[in-house]
Amino acid sequence: MKPSKAKELAGQIWRALRQPLAAAVFGLLVGAVVILACGQNPVTVYIEMFNKSFFTPYYLFSTLTRATPIIICAMATGMAWRAGYINIGVEGQMVTGTFAATVAALYIPGPPIFVGLVSWIAGMAAGALYALLPAVLNWKFQVSMVITTLMLNYVANNIASYFVTYPLKDTSGDGLALQTAEIAEGLRLTRLSSTSTFNAGFLIAAAVVLLMIFITKKTVFGYESKMGGFNSSFARYGGTKQVKVMMITMALSGAIASLAGTAEVFGLKFRYADGMLSSTNYAWTGLMAALIADLDPAGMFFVSIFLSGLQIGGSAIQRSLGIPLEIATIIQCCITLFVSVKLVFRFTRGKARREEAKGGAQA
Repeated sequence: MKPSKAKELAGQIWRALRQPLAAAVFGLLVGAVVILACGQNPVTVYIEMFNKSFFTPYYLFSTLTRATPIIICAMATGMAWRAGYINIGVEGQMVTGTFAATVAALYIPGPPIFVGLVSWIAGMAAGALYALLPAVLNWKFQVSMVITTLMLNYVANNIASYFVTYPLKDTSGDGLALQTAEIAEGLRLTRLSSTSTFNAGFLIAAAVVLLMIFITKKTVFGYESKMGGFNSSFARYGGTKQVKVMMITMALSGAIASLAGTAEVFGLKFRYADGMLSSTNYAWTGLMAALIADLDPAGMFFVSIFLSGLQIGGSAIQRSLGIPLEIATIIQCCITLFVSVKLVFRFTRGKARREEAKGGAQA
């Protein structure tokens, strides 16, 4: 690699990680204050936390396994948000797509390769269609996308809950668990570790990151969606078909979101259980990762792994040191808060500039 290319790549990596690193430092400092209030040594606690999230092979694999759906949810969020569409319905789109993929895997006949391919495609199609619903409502009736995407999370969760409670409930066991039957063994993702649940779902997450980078950096659609996110009026003036961009963006966001839950079912759980994707907060942690990384795909990848490590390490120190698990949540929330302050300043400054430009035009 030429020195100029290496320098450019290093600069891109630094720009992607600069904001997350600064926010992480501030979050850890606040966490240290809370740990001191609990009567513990922050240095000892943090060494234990990171040792049992990143520096011990078993816990590292656990961190990467948990990070898989978080990474994909972050990419789904970033796909929509960078284009100016505030999609808070990633959880509902993930649930819809995952449930559709699970049902397809259970009831479509045929060889495993065919059934698996159809199942993943069915899940992506279901997630994309579910994401298009708020886009159509916004286009036709100017309904707030923030509200519709948020409310549709509850619709998706309750519909899936009904099916696993009644018509599709697995009654082969004690019948108490609200879940479907297990998918066939030939449909399950390959395990990448013999001592843990780490599986090929992580490779799918990495592929989604690369796809996101390609779309945002190398395609006309990526440029148009980015311009629409910066200034929709300018994008329309430049000839961008904003309705088309919105529909494609939301469909891609929903399709990507479905992969998060489908990877969880096909790689780890092997069945759909009631509340399995909402109770784990994958979508909301992915939203945090997207905001912390300022919607940069590479940054979202590393931040998702870091947040996953906080959760795994937080559980470990609760067991070994008696430190409340909420410490990890406090650190996550503080990191997001510090980033949100920057976003508020950016929004306020942009609004002031628009008002100034509007006043100058009227004069």
